[in-house]
Amino acid sequence: MMTADAADQVVLFSGHMIDAPERAVERFPARLEAGVARAIAAELDALGAGTNDIGVCGAACGSDLLFASAALDRRMTLRIYLPFDEPTFIERSVATGGPRWIALYRRVIEAAAECVLAEDRCGPLKPGEDPFTRNNLLMLSEAQMIRARALRLLCVWDGERGDGPGGTYDLVKAVRARHGEVRRIDTRALLRAAGA
Repeated sequence: MMTADAADQVVLFSGHMIDAPERAVERFPARLEAGVARAIAAELDALGAGTNDIGVCGAACGSDLLFASAALDRRMTLRIYLPFDEPTFIERSVATGGPRWIALYRRVIEAAAECVLAEDRCGPLKPGEDPFTRNNLLMLSEAQMIRARALRLLCVWDGERGDGPGGTYDLVKAVRARHGEVRRIDTRALLRAAGA
C-alpha cells in the first residue's frame, strides 16, 4: 500500500514548455503536443505506472502539464512543485501558452495530492539564487526521500542547454550525478519525424 512517504516507484519529470510563437529556434512547437503526449503515455505504460506510484513535477504549459495529466490518468499520486507563488507562476509559466493551458493547470492542481510552493519548503529566495534551479533541486531531494523500489527521471528534452538556468538540462545533470536513471523523449527526433 502506497503512503505519502513510500511508493513502488517515483517518476520525477522535467521537460520543455510549449514554444512561444516568437521563439527563433523551435524546441517544442504546439504542433508536437499530441506526439509528446503519446510519448509520455507510452513511457509511463512501459514503466507500468499506476496507483502505487508517485509522480513529481512542475506545472508549466507544455510537457509538465502533459505529464501531470498522464500521471493522473494512471491514478498515480501526483506532487506538483512551483518555484513562485501561484499568481506569479501562472503569469510566467502557464498563461504564456494561452487559456487552454490555464484550464489544464487548474484541473491538474485540483486533482494533485499536493502542491508545494518552493518558498514554503526553502524560505525566500536568496540574492542571486535562481528559482527554477532551486525548484528542480527541491523536487529531486524530496523524490529521493520517498521510499521506493525505483526513482527515475522522465524528460522531454532536445538534449541542449536550456535558455537559462534551472531547465531540464540542469535536472538531467543532477540526476546523472547521483547515478539515477534518465528516460528521455527527444523533441529533436519528434521534429524530424514531423518533417520539420
